[in-house]
Amino acid sequence: MSELAKIIKHRHFPVRVKLSAVRDRLIEELDYAEVLSKYDVSSSTFHGWLTKYKPRVMSEASYKRLSLPVHDPKTLLSMTDKEVQELEHLREELEKQKVLVEAYELMLELAKDRLHVDVKKNYEEMLLAGLVTAKKLGRAKR
Repeated sequence: MSELAKIIKHRHFPVRVKLSAVRDRLIEELDYAEVLSKYDVSSSTFHGWLTKYKPRVMSEASYKRLSLPVHDPKTLLSMTDKEVQELEHLREELEKQKVLVEAYELMLELAKDRLHVDVKKNYEEMLLAGLVTAKKLGRAKR
C-alpha cells in the first residue's frame, strides 16, 4: 500500500450517523469540537453535514414540540376515540414515510459514491433524453 493511500481515508457514513451528529450539535448543544471528536470527522466534513441536514433536523425538532402526546389524559378527554385512532394512524404513516425518505437518500448517496452518478443533478437530463417519462412528474408529454 502506498504512503498516499494510507494518508487518504475515504469513509462512508450512513445518513443516520450524519443526522445524529447534526442533532448532537443543534439539539443536544454539544460543542463543535466535541462533535468532531465524537464522530471522528474533519471540520469541513461536519460543516457539509450541518449545511445539508440542518433543515431536516430542525423540522423534526419542531414537529416533536408541536405533536400532542396521546398518553396525556387532558388530550384524551378532548379527543374522540375516532380522532385518537386517526392521530395514531397518521403518526404511523409519518414514521413509514421517514424510513422511505432515509432509504431514498441512502440510495442516492450510493449511486453517487459507487456509480459516480449524481441522480439529483442528472434527472432533468434523463427526462430530456427520454429515459424517464414526463407523466411521472404529472406533466403532459410535449
